[in-house]
Amino acid sequence: MAIESMQKARIAIHKSVSDDLVDKFQALGCCQFLPCDQDNADEAATAPLRRRVREIDDLLADARFVTRFLDPFATEKGGGMSVALGDAPEYTIGQLADMASGDRFANTVKSVRSLEKKLSDVRSGLSRTSGLISQVTPLAGLPYSLDFYNKGTEKVSGTLLSVHMAGVDSLRLACEKAFGDQFELFALPAEAKSETVAVSVLYPRERADVFQEMLSGLAGTGGRQSARVDVPPHLTRTPEEELSALVLEADGFRSEEAAIAEEITSVANESYSLCQCCTDYWNIRKEKLEALVSGEQTEQITVLSFWIPESALGAFKEAISPYDSLVELAYAEPDEGETPPTLLRNKGLAGPMEPLITMYGTPTYGKIDPTAVTAPFFYMFFGICYGDAGYGLLIVAGLLLLMMRKHVTGMLSKFLKVLIIGNIGAVIFGALTFSWFGDSITSFSFLRYLMPLEKLKILDPMNDPMTMLAVAMALGFIQIMLGLGLAFVENVRKGDRFAAFADQGGWIVFLCGLVLGGLAAGGAIGMPPKAGWVTAAVGAAVLVLTQGRSKPSLFGKAFSGVLSLYNVTAYLGDVLSYSRLLALGLGSAAIGMVVNLLTHMVSDAIPVIGFVFGLLIFVIGHVFGMAINILGAFIHSLRLQYVEFFGKFFEPSGEEFSPLGISTQYVRVKI
Repeated sequence: MAIESMQKARIAIHKSVSDDLVDKFQALGCCQFLPCDQDNADEAATAPLRRRVREIDDLLADARFVTRFLDPFATEKGGGMSVALGDAPEYTIGQLADMASGDRFANTVKSVRSLEKKLSDVRSGLSRTSGLISQVTPLAGLPYSLDFYNKGTEKVSGTLLSVHMAGVDSLRLACEKAFGDQFELFALPAEAKSETVAVSVLYPRERADVFQEMLSGLAGTGGRQSARVDVPPHLTRTPEEELSALVLEADGFRSEEAAIAEEITSVANESYSLCQCCTDYWNIRKEKLEALVSGEQTEQITVLSFWIPESALGAFKEAISPYDSLVELAYAEPDEGETPPTLLRNKGLAGPMEPLITMYGTPTYGKIDPTAVTAPFFYMFFGICYGDAGYGLLIVAGLLLLMMRKHVTGMLSKFLKVLIIGNIGAVIFGALTFSWFGDSITSFSFLRYLMPLEKLKILDPMNDPMTMLAVAMALGFIQIMLGLGLAFVENVRKGDRFAAFADQGGWIVFLCGLVLGGLAAGGAIGMPPKAGWVTAAVGAAVLVLTQGRSKPSLFGKAFSGVLSLYNVTAYLGDVLSYSRLLALGLGSAAIGMVVNLLTHMVSDAIPVIGFVFGLLIFVIGHVFGMAINILGAFIHSLRLQYVEFFGKFFEPSGEEFSPLGISTQYVRVKI
């Protein structure tokens, strides 16, 4: 249960070498710096550092703008998965610094901003022109130029209206009533699926107020309201002439947009890559500066407080040894109530499990790290749930090939190792149940030469599920007892022996007694059932006498003690939850058998090409089975750890160790 021992330390550094030393600390990646007391902070001393942080924030904003703008145009993007798979380009810090310094980045940002403005202006013009086309298109067919509806003549005014089709006749009648025969109304044909039409009305200029009152009257009497159509003043020709000009203008904008897009594409990959490198470099520099800002500053000295793993102290001292006359290192005790951060250091098969543990929560420093005891159960349960040796072999081979061909690092490396080990478990369990791509060996005659593998078979979940259920529940009972045992040990370690005896010891004795008594009564083990019942009675007595100890009254103590025995149903439910191992294992086998059956049916029923269709069904069906079953095996195996196991002993209230280091998003850094 490997939680790394932490040491709190303080180091005073002369400012002439503070930058160099913090660079070394960042390369080591072993120091989690602590913020200083802000009440005692010297704002004047930290002002230059904070100003540099703000400058880097501005540079990062420029870099993010460029990458965001160029993202649709770039074809070589890289990113987090490329870094994890080792495909990202590799640079030294010096090379990244060279890219970020000088005028290259500034000129790139200036050029991209200019291109962005040009593209934005063209797209804005195209949008404006497209809007005018949409506005003028319904007016095609008007016999007058459009400027007539803005200027009119000395004696005649014109108005364009958008009128509901059912209201055109009402408008005509109203015009006849208001103007007699001194008006002209022209309704354009309605567009498809439109309920309104464009209507041109000409009337005497001197009676414009009458026309407006007429429109208001139509709306006030419940008639179909007419909306005035405003004609842009710069549109002066007939609708057909304006449409032709607008279409030509839109085509020009589109051609210009394509030319600008081509220009952007020609520089996209280079500029995108440069800004990715600069983003990683400035993030590294910003983290370094924030570490410096977290310290106490004077005119000459920087004092940094930090946590460091004891195993890293040697490398740390070696890094500062050339600066002995300019630094002073001192160890410190944690402040009252301060808990060191948690760094997990598990070896062997347990190491890859660490990310899955921290997904649930970070172990509390100084308490139990569940990684080592969780790993064998998780791998075993994964193997049982997946349960097919053929599937397991294919996935193990594929993942090993991936890891050999790619320089996989970080969390992805650990996750792939978890899958490899889990699938090795699936190969073992599949061999023990004689499941190789379902029942392929017995279903297909050309695989009969593999029948000797049947000698490895010791379980048959399809024909004897009760034995497999017993195995699953036995494993569950063992893991739950282990969880109680770990809680017992933790209480003893803390010095609370009574709690260990009462809260865990009582349940361990009680539950083990019940199981032994039940197995003996059923003839599964050769011992008198009475021995199991007596053991259970002793455990029950301990629980009854101790579980109500927090109650003030004697009756309350007795009642709570007796009532605590009801929790046996919760433990029973936990054990029964492990039956999912049987269900998922059966599901894997059943899918494989169904796929093989369908393959036989199709290949036998269809002459000549039946073999081809059968092969397709075999491949697609088993690929589907592999995909769906690996997901279920992973999730349910992890759930058993999180819900049934961790709840018995695990305290995930720790703070994960977060040292200053060199972390990147787009490139790999060569130290």
